[in-house]
Amino acid sequence: MAKKQKLPTTTTKKWVTFSYHSPMLCKITNLFKHTNLNIALCVTNTIHQQLADKIVGTSTNSSGMYELKCDTWNNSYVGQSGRSIATRHKEHTRYLRTNNLISAYALHILNNRHEYGTAEETMELLKPCNKGTKLNCWKALYMQAFHRRNILIEEQKVNDVNLLYELAQHVT
Repeated sequence: MAKKQKLPTTTTKKWVTFSYHSPMLCKITNLFKHTNLNIALCVTNTIHQQLADKIVGTSTNSSGMYELKCDTWNNSYVGQSGRSIATRHKEHTRYLRTNNLISAYALHILNNRHEYGTAEETMELLKPCNKGTKLNCWKALYMQAFHRRNILIEEQKVNDVNLLYELAQHVT
């Protein structure tokens, strides 16, 4: 009678995820190398997490990124404010009434003799965000997106294309 041949037993390894915080974690994961665990590291400091804000609200009382539409051409100005966007709209209106070309929106409306409306008609909060460097990043991202869709006013168009923002727009 022939002996039964033992088949090698295969053990399936389980996957465990650890948040990467320092190079020390790599040394700790090496301790599990010869166990039944595979370890995957995930990062917690992504661009999305850096830009994400925990603000809730979409009214004109919020601060953040906003769009001002030109009633004549249906193009838009992308702006940012650490204060309420309603306050910022009042400033744009004051620039228009006093022929002050300090903002690109006022420059566009006054030089082209276009029409503008109330905050409720022409202004929209794009992204609630607190004052700070995040606003600058969001503004550049929105300006590039509006430029790509050909709805950005001429006074704000730039020739530079940031490839990182292009990539972010394809991911989101």
